[in-house]
Amino acid sequence: MRNILTALGIVLLSLIMLSFVFKPVKAGEWKDLYKEPLSEGDIKGIYAFNVLQFVDMLQTLEIANNDDYYEKNKILGKHPSEFQVVTYFIARGFAHYEATKIIPIKYRKFWHTYNIVYNYNVIKDNHELGIRIDF
Repeated sequence: MRNILTALGIVLLSLIMLSFVFKPVKAGEWKDLYKEPLSEGDIKGIYAFNVLQFVDMLQTLEIANNDDYYEKNKILGKHPSEFQVVTYFIARGFAHYEATKIIPIKYRKFWHTYNIVYNYNVIKDNHELGIRIDF
């Protein structure tokens, strides 16, 4: 299931990036990409994504501070520093928010569902490996 969701995410991201290639955006036209305002459902989806992402970040910080585990995210590397982890998740949160505003409203429900399910599965898989969040 996780491989299918990852593949769907890559396809969606590729389609978004291709739309920029085939329709170049000139300076000042960025506002045209933000045509549809965020709905109440979009805001709830963004909050849900960020809550799950926060838990994932805490798990990743546990991995960064524990030699018994290693990170599978190739962007972060096997043993990232705490600074790298926090920076990555902050950037990811902003990117998700901005991408949500660009995506046409009829596709946003799929966008939110995919990201929430994917993050949930990452958290669940980490938990099953024994990664716990210590306070």
